[in-house]
Amino acid sequence: MSTQSSLLPIAIVGGGFSGTLTAIHLSRRLPDTPIILFEESSEAGPGLAYGNSSGGHLLNVRAGGMSAFPEAPDHFLRFAERELVRRVDPAEFLPRPLYGLYLQQLLRDARGKNPRLEVRRASVVDIATTGGIHQARLVLKDGSTLDVSRVILATGNRGSSFRSSLWASQVISARDPDSYAGLHPDAPVVIIGTALSMIDAVGELERRGHRGPIHVTSRHGLLPHAYAPPSDVPPPSLDHLPDSNLRKIVRLFRKAVAEHTAVGGDWRDLFALLRPETPGLWQELSLKDRKRFLRFISPFWEIHRHQCAPQTRELIDRLRLTGHLTVHRGVLVSVERKDKGYSLQFANRSRELPNRTLVADRILDATGPARDLETLRHPLICNLLRRGFLTTDVHRLGAQTLADYRAVQRDGQPTPWLHVIGPMLRARYFEATAVPELRLHAAALAARIAGEIRQQEDLTASTATAA
Repeated sequence: MSTQSSLLPIAIVGGGFSGTLTAIHLSRRLPDTPIILFEESSEAGPGLAYGNSSGGHLLNVRAGGMSAFPEAPDHFLRFAERELVRRVDPAEFLPRPLYGLYLQQLLRDARGKNPRLEVRRASVVDIATTGGIHQARLVLKDGSTLDVSRVILATGNRGSSFRSSLWASQVISARDPDSYAGLHPDAPVVIIGTALSMIDAVGELERRGHRGPIHVTSRHGLLPHAYAPPSDVPPPSLDHLPDSNLRKIVRLFRKAVAEHTAVGGDWRDLFALLRPETPGLWQELSLKDRKRFLRFISPFWEIHRHQCAPQTRELIDRLRLTGHLTVHRGVLVSVERKDKGYSLQFANRSRELPNRTLVADRILDATGPARDLETLRHPLICNLLRRGFLTTDVHRLGAQTLADYRAVQRDGQPTPWLHVIGPMLRARYFEATAVPELRLHAAALAARIAGEIRQQEDLTASTATAA
């Protein structure tokens, strides 16, 4: 016997990687429960990350690490070999659109096996409660409503971290292919941001035959390192790292890196070793140490932790050597229209140096997705924050959640019917942006929800029997 709540559908808002994979896991565990995956802007599966990428954009993770299912590590490899009609080396960095096709195929297979898994191209703009502890009412953009038992928020990497800037209206998204249309091949371009999104933007300019100067700028002017295969030297144990002292963690980790590289190892071996331990270390840090990490260490951590494909880093290095690309370190302080272009003023981090002026026909925003929920303009996020069903964390990294993925309300209590998956989990786990972590969260969330529903059904059945 099913409870009234379990007869209602489970709604997943956001059809990117996390939302799609959660839907697939739920459809396997709950074959009799309706599951609706909402995706407003594109076909469910690829999402923003893999949906509108140029064919020349490469994944930033090796093919061998991109399986959607960790228990089947070669799952994506086998798909890629069928699509490319050749053998694929697990260490390859494959085209990003290929991964979008992979996710689409996974979703089609899941829907073929479970007709109760539905995909709707619609925009959810608000959610209200209906009185039941596990019931909510979705409000769609067209004014219609839908009662559901649970909502999984999987809206992914939305917005831009530059959106709160005074000059946000002067820049255009580097992720939008239309941003490059009509650009003269010799026109100067300024790219705000020096991380992975910038590398994609430079690659897109190169593919379009751009010859003009490219200026890339950020506060620290740091570039992502290129991936390299693991060394043959066994990495040391990191069990001696303390759980709650940032200063000691950094000192001991740097010492371990120095000792490992001194005997022929690669620093990347240590970052790979620390990766699964990062969420636990982050949760043990005090608020003061977390703030210190974000302010002083995070920029350097990011360029070592989030590496890029060697081919793309080689492109950046080649363009720098020829003078075609210049990296600037500083803070944007003004933007003025000049004829058909812009004049930008950057303040050097050293007060002894004068401001730098750059001229550009186009300014591209490659700062990456917004983390602070308060800066997002998505109607659903805004309404959930306004109603107090969703809250941002003190460090503005994402949404406050519990270990069971429930969103934390304004009053500090969990929202019974609202779960969070995807990059918004960064607030709790810090590491929640790449496939290797997100696939684990998607499977864990699906297992937890399925367990809750079965418990409810068992309780209802036993109550009915006793009556």
